[in-house]
Amino acid sequence: MSPSVPLRFQGQARRDAAAFYLSQLAKAVLAGEVAIGSAERQLVLATSEFLFLQIEAKQKKHSNHIEIKLRWPRRPLIRAPLAESGRDRKRA
Repeated sequence: MSPSVPLRFQGQARRDAAAFYLSQLAKAVLAGEVAIGSAERQLVLATSEFLFLQIEAKQKKHSNHIEIKLRWPRRPLIRAPLAESGRDRKRA
């Protein structure tokens, strides 16, 4: 399956296209593996359980700007164990 998020993009896009790219990126981060690129070049990044997230919004006279940065160490994916629910503990 080819990635839905381009490796590099700068230019005008419709609001729905921008939202689509952001939602695809969010789904990939949640799944633990981000695949971005094109038919010629694909980059697959395994995410760690904890990421550094930076969000900065600016409002200027003629434009609005939101910058989102995600950063994590380049390590194999390590998933945190799921916490037991109260219902599961009562059965034990």
